Amino acid sequence: MTDCQIDENNVFTYPRDQDITGEDLNTFIKANMAIETYNKNEQMYKGHYAIADQQKKPLNKPDNRIAINFAKYLVNVFNGFFAGVPPTITSTDDEQNDKLQAFNNRNSLPPMVLKLAKESSKYGRVYAFLYRDEEQQLNIAMSKPQTSFMVYDTSVGHKPLYFVRYYKDDDGIHGECWSDKECQYFNDEKFAESESHPFAAVPAVEFIENDERLPLFDESAVSIMDGINNAMSQKANDVEAIADAYLFFKGGELDEQTIQGMQDNRVIANTAENGDAKFLERPNGDGTQENLIDRLTRYLFQTTMVTNLDDVNATGNDQSGYSIELKMQGMRSLASVKEQEFTASLRELYRIVFNVEDLKVAVVQGTDQLTPLDNIKFQFTRNLPKNVEVEATIASTLEGIVSKETQLKALPSLVDSPREEIEQMQKEQTEQLNNAVKNSQALKRDDNDEE
Repeated sequence: MTDCQIDENNVFTYPRDQDITGEDLNTFIKANMAIETYNKNEQMYKGHYAIADQQKKPLNKPDNRIAINFAKYLVNVFNGFFAGVPPTITSTDDEQNDKLQAFNNRNSLPPMVLKLAKESSKYGRVYAFLYRDEEQQLNIAMSKPQTSFMVYDTSVGHKPLYFVRYYKDDDGIHGECWSDKECQYFNDEKFAESESHPFAAVPAVEFIENDERLPLFDESAVSIMDGINNAMSQKANDVEAIADAYLFFKGGELDEQTIQGMQDNRVIANTAENGDAKFLERPNGDGTQENLIDRLTRYLFQTTMVTNLDDVNATGNDQSGYSIELKMQGMRSLASVKEQEFTASLRELYRIVFNVEDLKVAVVQGTDQLTPLDNIKFQFTRNLPKNVEVEATIASTLEGIVSKETQLKALPSLVDSPREEIEQMQKEQTEQLNNAVKNSQALKRDDNDEE
């Protein structure tokens, strides 16, 4: 009897009080490989939709297979809005912040957040994996859910228990299973050698799109996209059918050679007393098709809560930033949920990092002992058109009401880092004060010389 548990959201759990067996590990791997949406969504993002797999139409009928890549559009627009502006990750302790920025820069962490955001929108989840390179530098890599998964314990908190990465070849399934103490390599159901690691935790973190781990385009959105592709393809078929319509020719004396030539040129001829000629056309449903496509497109953006930028652009260029934000309210709400999930995952990622980096030493502040994790701050900025004049008005209104750092955060178009801006302002004030002192001393010397 297996101890593996898999819930409706494909979250894997296992008892903490026992070591995982090769048989149970293989059960989890097979369950992960059976999740069809991962590869399906990857193919859709690359432009392959269900319409491409439909059976060909008989009798050389028009058979267009138009696939509009809405999946790619939705993922890129939403995550460009969510993390297109690189998030700022800082520490309130200056010494710790220097080391933190060095780690972030070495791993290109802000761009990595955007990559993680895009992949989580495609699959509903993605993993950040920590490892040491040949120079013993700590690095972060992204791991997709098609070939990796996390196993949590069965407690209420669902703490990470194992992180598994695997691949399949002609000889079977091979990979590695990371716990909080060691990495065990395996071949199919048999564990091979193992080696310890210094992380003191499972060296991976799951980044999720939402609590249900649903991708940005779920099954309902996929059905709408398939409907749009079918309608557009049928519309193209109708246009092609009109171009290939037969001409019905009635009347006149025609020999066999003339009739054969007419058939090759899509003409139907018939002898009759009265002559006539007209195209044979089937009823045209162009208006109905247009209404269907418009309605499906509107429902697609409503169900995914992603703003249709064509609607924003169609209303002209004289819109204020506030009116554009109102049109993006649904996407803002979606981004807020994702920000909360990503902030929690990033905090867990840095908790593991601080276990092995120089930042792990606690800092005493008053009567409290703060860890570097307590000092870290995450700020996501929505990628929206900015109105500097409005921002400046808001910032000036906040003068004397909030701290200088909070006041400068109201100027995201001009100030990337409020802390650095405050330091620069203090530096300039010091220079102005020094110059004023020097000028005052010079004036006094001139007065004494005149006396």
